[in-house]
Amino acid sequence: MSDYKKIAEEALKKSLLGKQIKSNNLNESIVYPDNINERMHPKLEEDLIKRKHSLGANPVLPEGDESLFEEKIMGERFYEVVKRYKKVFECDDVNNNEVMMNSTPLIRETMELESKHKKKLEDLAIKMVREEFDVSEEFVEINAELTDEINMEGTKKNPTPILSEVEFENHDEILNANKEVYKRRFINAMIQGSAKKCHHMYHMVDDELAELDPKLPNKYSKLMANADYMYYIVPNMQNGINGGVVRVDFPTKDNPKCVITVQAMVFPVLIHELVKGVMEILSAHGLPKDKKIGKFVVDKADFLAAEPWDMRLGPGLWSRFTNLFESDDFNLKHHVFSELAALPVDEFNHKMKEIMANTKEGKKIIKNIVDEVKNDLQEEEYQNSITEVKPEINSFTLEELLNGIDGDFNPDSNTDDEGFDIGELF
Repeated sequence: MSDYKKIAEEALKKSLLGKQIKSNNLNESIVYPDNINERMHPKLEEDLIKRKHSLGANPVLPEGDESLFEEKIMGERFYEVVKRYKKVFECDDVNNNEVMMNSTPLIRETMELESKHKKKLEDLAIKMVREEFDVSEEFVEINAELTDEINMEGTKKNPTPILSEVEFENHDEILNANKEVYKRRFINAMIQGSAKKCHHMYHMVDDELAELDPKLPNKYSKLMANADYMYYIVPNMQNGINGGVVRVDFPTKDNPKCVITVQAMVFPVLIHELVKGVMEILSAHGLPKDKKIGKFVVDKADFLAAEPWDMRLGPGLWSRFTNLFESDDFNLKHHVFSELAALPVDEFNHKMKEIMANTKEGKKIIKNIVDEVKNDLQEEEYQNSITEVKPEINSFTLEELLNGIDGDFNPDSNTDDEGFDIGELF
């Protein structure tokens, strides 16, 4: 924890210095609500304005007006995080020094409370995620562990992007590969955003948590409110201690199941990583099928330094996406996300830009996909009824998603001339 504390203290000094710096351009570009005094770290403001963040000049980002699109969604998320912190800690203003000094004690106190209930909490996290996504044990094996010894081995994530040595067929292939990198980057941010929104799912089981220890629900609320706020006042969160990790192993001829393996220091982060694992499965069939291009994309798009920015921007992206759903269709959001991820890159960029802009066209795109999903599920229900198997209409058909929209994710068929299996990328 000492390294994390050092990073936090250094960031605090820079934040205090930032208040003394008069930078009219910076101050005029970031618009904060009138009813809050809290501010993001100056370095984050600067990087946001200059688009030196994980999404950069991503073609999916819609046009802004007086400010960039990502400034808006990050500002909205920051306001949400500030309000939650004030509510949980019962304060009128957020003291950055207290936030940073609270971090380590909150983690230690939470882990101490959990120490006698690890197995029950692990099982509860798996149960919650299976129910949220309707993930069958028949197709996905889930392993979850609460531990302070996070093992990064096997995650295949590099600190920064790697430029793979690829001999492209022609220049058009280079251009398309780079488009795929931007697509993958955007999907990664969406995954983090979905997981960020879901790690507060622990409120759904407050009663069960209180039975284990009455202090747990409140401790989780404080821990996560504090952690969420930290992302906006500490620029270099990637240099801290890893609070959780997920590894996804895709089906092979030897093992027909997907395997999600998660480690986390505390229960809410365990949920966060489990959600990331399921979302990774839903989006993986959107990667290029060509082995060399797929490796090129993953090497450039999946890197640890991007994750803090994905955490900051992702929740806003996910909200823009889910805001277009009718309340009765909200349970189909993960189906729709999977369908969008599978689209060819140019079509993905066009449709996702309309969705992010929350235009009438964006609403129409969502509705059309929802209708297609409903039709597919109704057809599946009918086919299953013939064999006297009658699942709920909103059952999550992970087998179909693993096979891709056109059946191209089957581990036996998802190969090129070199015998490429998509699992090799992970």
